[in-house]
Amino acid sequence: GHLDALLRGLVLGKLGKAGHKATLEEARRRFKDHVEGKHILSADLRSPVYVTILKHGDSTTLDTMLKLHKQADMQEEKNRIERVLGAISQPELIQKVLTFALSEEVRPQDTVSVIGGVAGGSKQGRKAAWKFVRDNWEELYNRYQGGFLISRLIKV
Repeated sequence: GHLDALLRGLVLGKLGKAGHKATLEEARRRFKDHVEGKHILSADLRSPVYVTILKHGDSTTLDTMLKLHKQADMQEEKNRIERVLGAISQPELIQKVLTFALSEEVRPQDTVSVIGGVAGGSKQGRKAAWKFVRDNWEELYNRYQGGFLISRLIKV
């Protein structure tokens, strides 16, 4: 049922982020099949699989995710990817995600979700996101003109 699917995604996401070996291996296998078009992940498993492979991934993993984002034909999938990019853990890759947030690849109204994902991904991500917001405050403020998105950005 619907609630079981939600619970499954939640549990798998937590196990994957924690580095549970079997979950990590299965997520990597399923992600590889998804990227290669062999077996497309169901929508309810995409976020937990994406979070797992990003949390334990490298620059190649991030590049693959950004490629999936670019190729996505549905905004829902783009948003799903944008929300999980903050799971990446290497400092230089966190910076790459933050730079991506302000790129033309991300709709202005979705930039806050990317930055929020980084802030919520780890303590290191939270510090990097806060520095990024401070360093880019003028651009962000001008982009959102004091509207609800700027207040949401500050909250995250």
